[in-house]
Amino acid sequence: MSSEFTVSESGKVLENANLIKKYHGNLIYDYTEYPTKGIWTEEFGHDQYKDAICDWFPKNKEKPVLFYVHTPFCEQLCNFCLCSKQITQDYSKVKNYLYDYLSKEFDMLEKHLADNKISFNFKEIYLGGGSPTYYKKEEFKYLIGRLKNLIDFSNLGDFTIEVDPRRVTEETLIFYHEMGINRLSFGIQDFDHGVQEEINRIQPPELLDKLLTPKIRKLFPVINFDLLIGLPRQTTKTIEKTIQEVTRLQPSQLQTMYVHYKPGTRKYMIKMVRNEPMLDFYDRKAVFQKASGMLIKSGYKRAGFESYALPSDPLTKSMQDGKAVYNSLGTQKGEATNFIAVGSSAHGVLNDDYYFQNFYEQNLYREAIDNGRFPIYRGLKMKQDDVIRREVIRHVRTFFNIEFSFFEKKYELSFKEYFKKELKNLISFEKDQLIQINDNNVVLSPLGEHFSPQVANVFDVYNDQEFYKRDF
Repeated sequence: MSSEFTVSESGKVLENANLIKKYHGNLIYDYTEYPTKGIWTEEFGHDQYKDAICDWFPKNKEKPVLFYVHTPFCEQLCNFCLCSKQITQDYSKVKNYLYDYLSKEFDMLEKHLADNKISFNFKEIYLGGGSPTYYKKEEFKYLIGRLKNLIDFSNLGDFTIEVDPRRVTEETLIFYHEMGINRLSFGIQDFDHGVQEEINRIQPPELLDKLLTPKIRKLFPVINFDLLIGLPRQTTKTIEKTIQEVTRLQPSQLQTMYVHYKPGTRKYMIKMVRNEPMLDFYDRKAVFQKASGMLIKSGYKRAGFESYALPSDPLTKSMQDGKAVYNSLGTQKGEATNFIAVGSSAHGVLNDDYYFQNFYEQNLYREAIDNGRFPIYRGLKMKQDDVIRREVIRHVRTFFNIEFSFFEKKYELSFKEYFKKELKNLISFEKDQLIQINDNNVVLSPLGEHFSPQVANVFDVYNDQEFYKRDF
């Protein structure tokens, strides 16, 4: 049903700092997965992972699966980075990881699948990091060979590589295409030189001009840029210039993620604030709103809470069809939402049943493989309640609404009864004109879209708390 809101302009978010402060006060997750990793248990290890694959596959033989490969090496530290990585210029470490450990993890997985007559319907591959562009051609060809032993490349849809634009040339990108890759995701973060100095990642837009030639654009119809919101020295004026460069370069997709500042676990992040502090909650919203408004005005369509796509991009169609999914790779078109993952820290999911993740620490990852065991650090067997709540959270973050009939039909429940407590906790949002609770749905207002993670948080049963009783 259509909804009318007294506050109808998303721009109003900047006219009430206290409203932002009120809903900024609680612990809020990105919800790239639900339940979040803190709930996963270390009792889920090698044996449970093997059993999970054998349990899941017979019931889901035709479901598409994405194969994720993590390469945890970079040549230079970026001060904003929360990825699991090792900074080194010693290429022998990269080769050792690939040939002596990642390759053995491939061996174990291939053997387990063969022994149990399991043949996943692999539809996508994603090479992440770290910097998968660190590999030289010989090692990259070897990695592709290992992938081809496991995956029928003629069955693939998207094959993505994360690209550090400072480490590649047009020739490199052409080589990737020859290896089967058809989708590029560039780590941009920001084009302002001052911001780049603070995050230790200097890459002027002219660098992308040299890479995104007509030939490259023809070979790779889908090109993604990652941007970060909330970096030191970012202002509405600097982000305006960055978005001008972005719209000139015309990537087909954009992920505009809020930066997470965690110096407690990533001490090097303190280097980002040596000259200026991190942006506060108000300035972050102002920068995001400026970027969002410019992108939409230039023709991009919003794809969930923090993603954008050109009208011709497959992500836009998947949003229109209600198939898009938000996960650890950003807002994706939703074809392959089951992940099998290899490499240190890599995590996967077999939907409606299991989550699992490899060890972060290189020594623990290597020790497990040396002992002939899958390097599983933690995992989770999902409950039906987890599955239902994850779906609600995804709808909130991606489509900004909850249609009760969808959940009642799919899960055979009464939405109002099942989520009686949560609907009560949403009343504060409704009073603040962030949502509208109707007989058949919950709809976020344009203002409320800014607070979709907070709305989603209400449905997180593991983050139980008293919600938003403070008024100003």
